[in-house]
Amino acid sequence: MNQFTKALVLTAMVSMAHAGDDDDIGVHFDAPLEEDVPIVAIPCFANDNGFGGAITDTSFTVEYYYEMVYRFGGDEPDALLSSFERDTTNFLLQSDLFVSPCSEVVPRQAGNAQGISANPPDEDLDGIQCSTLTGVASRGTACVVVNGAFEVFYIDDGNGENGLKQRFETKIKNGINNGDFTISHQDIVEVAAVPDPTGTPGGKDPAKTPDSNIVNPNPESDNTGIIIGGVVGAVVVVGAAALYQSRRAGAAASGAAGAASSAASAGADV
Repeated sequence: MNQFTKALVLTAMVSMAHAGDDDDIGVHFDAPLEEDVPIVAIPCFANDNGFGGAITDTSFTVEYYYEMVYRFGGDEPDALLSSFERDTTNFLLQSDLFVSPCSEVVPRQAGNAQGISANPPDEDLDGIQCSTLTGVASRGTACVVVNGAFEVFYIDDGNGENGLKQRFETKIKNGINNGDFTISHQDIVEVAAVPDPTGTPGGKDPAKTPDSNIVNPNPESDNTGIIIGGVVGAVVVVGAAALYQSRRAGAAASGAAGAASSAASAGADV
């Protein structure tokens, strides 16, 4: 073995001897624990159907109202509402109410909100005038009052939604009024969240137990109440008629008895 080969072998042996010495090589790292790995914020977007995240067994619907000033002469108002609804859904999906709600990291979420849907669709409240914002026809703008709504899917740990619904309602209202997200449609001029302009209570929450309403369990027997009412009514009428006939008969018998008595008295007097 020549001197060069011996040198290579010796160098390799020395390197192997010091391979486990962290201080000498300075490149050793301990594998981090899962909880020590930060979750990188991933901007998530709703799909074409207006849904993002994951579907769970429990959900609630948030209703709110807003006024929108838009430029007329371009897209129809329904198209503007649909565009704005996508903006609000993505804003909520990327907010702190979700922890990386993209489908690939949903199992690692810290919160109980798991998914969001843009449905039910936002609707123009035809016939109700704007009271906060104003459209100016001479400037080519108009104002519309809208009933906004979206559905949130969450994990129920036994405490129900536990204030989560209120947090979503507050987040969307503040987000609109504070301009916390970008409005994508160029024909939308201004938007403001407003109190309920209809003066009516909101829709039912699908996550809550429905009211104890009396319903007909058999759809084929919808006329049961009418039939029973008719039978009872008939019995009452028949009973009244019978009573009337009984009283009439009694009166006739009494009259006949009185007539016979008068005749007998007249004969005695003769």
